[in-house]
Amino acid sequence: AAVIHIRRLSCAAALVAGVLLSPFPATAQEKIKIGLLPFSESLAVVIADKQGFFKAEGIEIETSKFDSGAVAVPVLQSGRLDIVLSSTVATFQAIEQGLDAVVLAPGAVVREAPPDTTTAVIVRKGSIGGLKELEGKRVAVNVINSTAWLHAVALLDKHGVDRTKVRFTEVPFPQMNDPLLAGQLDPVVQVEPFRSALMATGNAEIVGWPYVETAPNTDITQYIALTTWVEKNKALAAKFARAVAKGAQFAASNEAATRDINQQFTNLNPALKDKVLLPRLGTAINLKEMNHTKEMMVKYGLLKTPVDLSKRVFTP
Repeated sequence: AAVIHIRRLSCAAALVAGVLLSPFPATAQEKIKIGLLPFSESLAVVIADKQGFFKAEGIEIETSKFDSGAVAVPVLQSGRLDIVLSSTVATFQAIEQGLDAVVLAPGAVVREAPPDTTTAVIVRKGSIGGLKELEGKRVAVNVINSTAWLHAVALLDKHGVDRTKVRFTEVPFPQMNDPLLAGQLDPVVQVEPFRSALMATGNAEIVGWPYVETAPNTDITQYIALTTWVEKNKALAAKFARAVAKGAQFAASNEAATRDINQQFTNLNPALKDKVLLPRLGTAINLKEMNHTKEMMVKYGLLKTPVDLSKRVFTP
């Protein structure tokens, strides 16, 4: 009996020692499926992932890339994604059309003065003296009635250009530069990193900054989720928002590392890695400036009725 007793004590001691000496079991990670845009505006999430900010919050992310917020939002609505990065225009339009969504965190923000990563109106050097001369010209935007189109139209109005005399044509951003230089297009409304590549030729010049001149400090993009998802996962949504804010703060104070991450994420030509402009990433949702975009959308026919976002901004 004594022997059995000793064995039991030995087993108990071994069990206790094993618990004390072994590492703590890994905390289960909560998984979020996120739809991103393939541009530098997505960097806050990408940085938060690479720098371990999501992991520190107990989050594992799975990302997919979409060409635009308008493409990603229907996938969100289907339930195949938890969160998507959407443009302000796509967000307002989707909510007007019945999407029950909440704005969780900001994406990119327009700078107060140029240069900015948002669009610039670019012409062949010496071909056009100013914006007023765009009347009768072909202006290339990525998509008519898109956010780039909206701010371009607002810029034309601001400078007294009759936009009904401007012929907008759709050309994807990556395909704008060569036709412009070849004289097949007049101005193009171009973004980074393609703008830097175009300007590096020495044969182009900028005649206007649509976003900076018409909507400085506004949120260009934001992360949105279905209201039902947020109601079920409020703590997780708060963790996501914190990690994204940390990603934005990291970008603001770690330019070299951010450039490396941007080059990898966007598949940017390595020769342009240190030349392109990085976006200004937001750390708090700017509802006032988003409402300014809403007013522009109503004015130029992209919204039929004003959408109230005041109760759709996430508060932890």
